[in-house]
Amino acid sequence: MIRISATNIEAYRRWRTNPDSEVQELVDYLLRRTPPTETMAAGSAFHKVMETATDGELSVVESGGFRFDFTEMTDELSLPDIRERKLTTETVIDGEKITFVGVVDAMDSTTIYDHKLTGSLDPENYTDSMQWRCYLDWSGKNKFTYNLFHKYQPARDPGLYIIKSILPISFYPYPDMRKDVIEETRGLIGFIKQFSPEMVKD
Repeated sequence: MIRISATNIEAYRRWRTNPDSEVQELVDYLLRRTPPTETMAAGSAFHKVMETATDGELSVVESGGFRFDFTEMTDELSLPDIRERKLTTETVIDGEKITFVGVVDAMDSTTIYDHKLTGSLDPENYTDSMQWRCYLDWSGKNKFTYNLFHKYQPARDPGLYIIKSILPISFYPYPDMRKDVIEETRGLIGFIKQFSPEMVKD
């Protein structure tokens, strides 16, 4: 049995499509040996803010050693009550039992939401992602929306993230989506068996 997350599958896709990627980079990521960068730490802290936010306006919130300033943001955001929900589903691919796992930032009856803290509002960065494909396939929902939070970091205060705006971009299921998820997973399974067999459990 192999436990595979949506982030594992997306990491494999990015590795596969990048000619400069090295095998060890992906192995370290899959085995969680890659130390978190400041960007990753800030992203985790920001997700905690979104997970615990209540109704009303956000101002300046401290989390994980970072400060997030929402006072300049004019866009409105409504957060569903269901947040940080774990998804688990099982399947068999080429005789190998696979457990798919993932954690969605928020969801309601029709839509899954994922929050991204980013300095670039470029929807094209998400079009090819396996993340939204995996979550739509595993959940059976009708829509996946990335909430792109546009951030600015003042040089004088590196621990401060000023949230300027929010750009939602949405994706929807399509006929061959599950096939695409399975095919990408099949490639990842081959990689795991060859380079990180520790992930294969009896």
